[in-house]
Amino acid sequence: MRGRRRGTLVAFSSVAGVRVRRANYVYGSAKAGLDGFAQGLTCSLEGSGVSLILARPGFVMGKMTDGMTPAPFSSTPQKVATAVARAVERGGSRDVWIPWPLRVMFSVAYLIPRPLWRRLPR
Repeated sequence: MRGRRRGTLVAFSSVAGVRVRRANYVYGSAKAGLDGFAQGLTCSLEGSGVSLILARPGFVMGKMTDGMTPAPFSSTPQKVATAVARAVERGGSRDVWIPWPLRVMFSVAYLIPRPLWRRLPR
């Protein structure tokens, strides 16, 4: 991609990596690590013609989540795919929150003090 000076990489993260919770800290920590890698890679790709889309879906109803109670603002694999395809078509590096209201919710969640965050229900 660098040699051709064009292309788009897509990394599938999760809102779980933005503010890791005790209920899913292994999954959330892995996604937080992916977020850090994607941020660094995005910086290293600057000016190369290659972009990176970081997809941040919330709860996705599918095989992995069968039997679980859907969370608010849940989405489907099709909705995630559509949002990512639109981001690729628009070009450039960006974070894509699926659905978009999660961006606002997690911006606020990030401000909750750690002692209070720890008390949230599993």
